[in-house]
Amino acid sequence: MSGMWQQLRRRMDRYLHGHGPYQHLFAPYDGNEVVAIDCETTGLDRQAELVSLGAVVVCPQRVCSGSALELHLQPPQSLAADSIRIHRLRPMDLDQGVALEEALTRLLDFIGNRPLVGWCVAFDVAVINRYLRPLMGFDLPNRVIELAGLYQRKWRYWQPDMQPDLRFEAMAKALDVPIMERHTARGDAIMAGLMYLRLQQLESAPH
Repeated sequence: MSGMWQQLRRRMDRYLHGHGPYQHLFAPYDGNEVVAIDCETTGLDRQAELVSLGAVVVCPQRVCSGSALELHLQPPQSLAADSIRIHRLRPMDLDQGVALEEALTRLLDFIGNRPLVGWCVAFDVAVINRYLRPLMGFDLPNRVIELAGLYQRKWRYWQPDMQPDLRFEAMAKALDVPIMERHTARGDAIMAGLMYLRLQQLESAPH
């Protein structure tokens, strides 16, 4: 979707829903927190189905991992061995999963109108929006921050003559962030939050 079309759609969403039950999502955010998010899906294309959602609030000094959100959804029809090998969630593990509408409602309540940050976050947002618009009538209006982009800009300052390795694990290692609960929505969201916090600390450190 082109940038111009995205802006037009956001303006229309704000006009239609800016005074409804989700009006707080469309209000400008003036705080100092972000929310790191992650999705586990049945594939890597934008037609993939949601398996689980993770989100965690990142404050200026810490990642609030103790109150992180993790939601397992009901098993989607396209759940297959290829994706199970990555996220390790089998159909039997999702028997008690929540319905899609409940999961999205809880996600919206959790993130509010705070900016969203994540690794390849555009993919996660696109997958969420594919479900959110038919159910709620709008896309996520939150500002989106791509973690890899932040890392790449910082790397240009560190090593201007070298190309950074933008793989998730490589970025975590370079930023001294421990690998934990990898390929779980909660674990990847927490790691993304820790990497974001580390980049913010490096940005504000004396040069």
